[in-house]
Amino acid sequence: MGQGGIACPRPTPRRILKARRKRQAAKVVKSVRARCVARDGYCRIDAASGGPKGDSAAFDVGPCSGPSEWAHLSEQKRAKTRGQAPEVRHTTAGSLMACKTHHDRYDGRQRPRLGIEATILGADGPLEFIDHAKAHRRIP
Repeated sequence: MGQGGIACPRPTPRRILKARRKRQAAKVVKSVRARCVARDGYCRIDAASGGPKGDSAAFDVGPCSGPSEWAHLSEQKRAKTRGQAPEVRHTTAGSLMACKTHHDRYDGRQRPRLGIEATILGADGPLEFIDHAKAHRRIP
């Protein structure tokens, strides 16, 4: 019993709160990822080497391989947006679809590293790819 004979309800258990947040985030993730797939197809980076996306890559980005993955761009990377609302963390401007090979090159798990620079529109606009093998040289 609380003060003055009034009952104090117990707080909601953490596992229930986490499950509730996870279900809410899943709706946003599913929606944003579907829009990225519709915009980019299997791999946005491969489309840059000759596709109709309006991106620029003056060097060979290499062949695609592996399953299509959802990649987050620079300031929207998942490690930098932890604790934020799902609507802020996951946006079409901050993410794109890439095959496993290109996603690994972008995240630095494979060499040579691939850089992606976006305009103010993010991934919703044209992208510029940077060849980190030639670190000092930007590819327009």
